[in-house]
Amino acid sequence: MLHRSKFYAASLLAATFAVGVAVGTGVSAVASDRSPERAERERRPRESYSDRLGRELLLTQVQRDSVTRIIDGYQDSMSTMWESLRPRTDSIRTAIRQNIMDLLDDTQQDRYRAYMHRTDSVRAAREAGGHRGSR
Repeated sequence: MLHRSKFYAASLLAATFAVGVAVGTGVSAVASDRSPERAERERRPRESYSDRLGRELLLTQVQRDSVTRIIDGYQDSMSTMWESLRPRTDSIRTAIRQNIMDLLDDTQQDRYRAYMHRTDSVRAAREAGGHRGSR
């Protein structure tokens, strides 16, 4: 009888721990998704690759101009490549989203749709700004 009580107590402790981890993870995800820092990052324009290199490598203005010319010289090739990959990436993204949607209850599905709408809006704005194959 004592062994059975220990087993139930250990099982209850493990279940409580698992529930705590799940709730904590969910709360963290929701909190980080709505954080002011995240909203601020999304409002700021993205730093260009040449600007990031300039900052990281302490490039001179002449070097920055040269890096910008190099990147601009490859822009058409990169745009063509991204456009050829777009149908495949969109297809995979759709499959991933559907698989996740299938796991969720009705309330979670509504929240996930809102989340996807926000991320799609950010992606569309980024692409309209000339990133990843859009000019």
